[in-house]
Order: sequence, then structure tokens, then C-alpha cells
Amino acid sequence: MKKIIDYIKDKIYYVLGFTVLVIVILIIINACSNRSGSYEDIENDMVEAAKEYYSNRKNRLPKEDDGTVEVSIGTLIDAELLEEIVDPKNKNQTCSGHVEVTKVGDDYSYTPFLTCKGNYEPEYLSDIIKDVKTDEYGNGVYEIGDELVYRGEDVNNYVQFNNQLWRIVKMDAEGDFKLVLAEKTGDAYAWDDAYNSERESYVGINTDYLHTNIRKVLNDYYKKNFTTDSKAKIVSKDLCVGKYAETDEFSVDKECSIIKEDEKIGLLTASDYKNASLAENCTKLDSNECSNYNYLSNIEEFNTWFLNSSSADTYKVYYLQETINISNASNTKKINPVIYITSKSIVSEGKGTQKNPYIIK
Repeated sequence: MKKIIDYIKDKIYYVLGFTVLVIVILIIINACSNRSGSYEDIENDMVEAAKEYYSNRKNRLPKEDDGTVEVSIGTLIDAELLEEIVDPKNKNQTCSGHVEVTKVGDDYSYTPFLTCKGNYEPEYLSDIIKDVKTDEYGNGVYEIGDELVYRGEDVNNYVQFNNQLWRIVKMDAEGDFKLVLAEKTGDAYAWDDAYNSERESYVGINTDYLHTNIRKVLNDYYKKNFTTDSKAKIVSKDLCVGKYAETDEFSVDKECSIIKEDEKIGLLTASDYKNASLAENCTKLDSNECSNYNYLSNIEEFNTWFLNSSSADTYKVYYLQETINISNASNTKKINPVIYITSKSIVSEGKGTQKNPYIIK
């Protein structure tokens, strides 16, 4: 009887072992068939194929910084660098898309755009923002001119970009996104510390943003802190560095009366702070009411120089510390850098909260 039981046990082990082996083989076959079993792997294959494609066609790569070219999946298939891409979730459907190549200094960034209809399609940040509704307290997205602006004290405008946490200030008229770093820098910097002949001391000069210390600091931050792929998504913008008197009303026209063209990185403007507030009487720079219902007044996150300086003298500059304040340019303050990212920014996941931010691919 014992021999019979042992014989049956042995057979059961063989059957179970064979069954497990078959299951493993089927899983491997399914994962390897029709390209990759994951969309992310397919996108990686697209990028590698595009790199190989342009390695033999370097004359087709963009020559100017920030220049872009595209190569479609169809072209990569014709070049025998990529097989037809079948949707992993629907074997009867093929996927489409392209790879965008951007010149960043001496390097090139490759960004895949994959569409498998109904199962995997790009979720653009612009579409998300357009669908944001205001809550019962008024927190949310508002249309101001041709821009969509986040306003209120408690807004879900957090994004993860370049492995850093940022907040969306607005989507501008071109569809690009203004982001401000959601953490002030550890170090403090002078806005400018040049010798001011009018004051006969090193209090700084606020009349020439081009040569300021803060511009050098920001450009150095840009060079050292962003990856090549992140730089490919950052777009140049004209910075509004116009001046205000302390009792002036907020005015974009006044801010933009002085422009520094084609900058990759900057700081907040006074009107950014004003627009973020839901307070009805937030109309002038010296209005403390502007700090009400305003996420930018959160001192835990924001403590920064503004781009805007005083029109009453040549050495004072405005800064944000819960409210708008003014200081000698030579004094040191922490900063929250500001960038714009492309209108083509895609979100891979997230809800826009601090703990679950939109993640930019």
C-alpha cells in the first residue's frame, strides 16, 4: 500500500512540475510576442530605433539649439529598425506614433509618442488643466485673458518634473506651462551686489537685469540641475522685468514694459502672486490681503526674489515672503526658480496633489 501511495505522489509531482513549466513558457511567449508586453518597453524600443536611424542620417538631425525633428513608427519599420507594433492589450490592433528628437547643446533628447487607440494614448497636461473645475471655495483654474491660471489656497497643481516637485502657475497663450519650484533653495543669493554710484556703495543695481547676479545664479542652476531630457522640454520665454512703485496697482503691461528675451529660467512676477489670490481687494502691491486664499503665500514652500524691482530708485527689489516686500538688491534671499515646459507635455500618472503629483514623462 505504501508503494502505491509513493507512486501516486511521484506522478502528482511530475504533473504539477510539468504544469508549472507550461505556464511559465506561456507567460514568456506572451511577453515576447508582438514586441514587448508593456507600453513602456515599446516606447524604449522606439527610442532605440530612432537613435539607430539617425546614427546613419546625422545630416537630418536639427542643427539649432531647441530644434526638433520627428520620425514616425512607419519610417522606422520601413528602415527595418522596428517591427510592426501590436497593442499588447488587443492583438488585433496595431499602434501608431513617432519619436521627437530635440537638440540640447551638444546632445539630443529622444521623446516617444505612442498611441494604441483605446488602451494607451498620450494624456496631455493641457487637457487635464482645461478640465479642472473650481471647488466650493473657489480653488481651481480660471481663464484670465488667453491664459488658464491656478488660483486659491488649496489647488491641486503639483507636478513632478526632473525628479523635482513643482507647481503649475498657469498655461499661457501658447499652451506652454509656467512652473515654480515648490521648494525654496537652501542657499540665499543677492539679487545684485554691484557697486551703485548713485548710492556710493555696493547695494546693487536694479536697472539692468542682463548683468545681475540673480540671472547668473539662475542660469547656473539651469545648467547644473536639469537633465538633457528635461532641458528638451523646457522652452525659452521673454521675461517681464519691469518696475513698480510700492503703492502701484498690479499691471502686466507695466511688468512687460521691460523685457529680457529668450530666457530658459527666471522667477515669479508680482502679477503671478496677485493672480494666485482669490481676494477681491488684491489690487496693489502693498495690499496684505493678497496673501489670503493664495497658495503662493505658503511660507513653507515659497520665499523668493521676484523679477520686478523698484521704480523709485536704482537698488531695491521686490521679494515674496507670504506677502510682497522690498529690500536692497544686495541683501540675500532664497529663491524659487521658474521655468516653462512645452505644450506637448504628457502626464504618465498622478492627480496633482502634493503626495500624488502629475508626473511629466
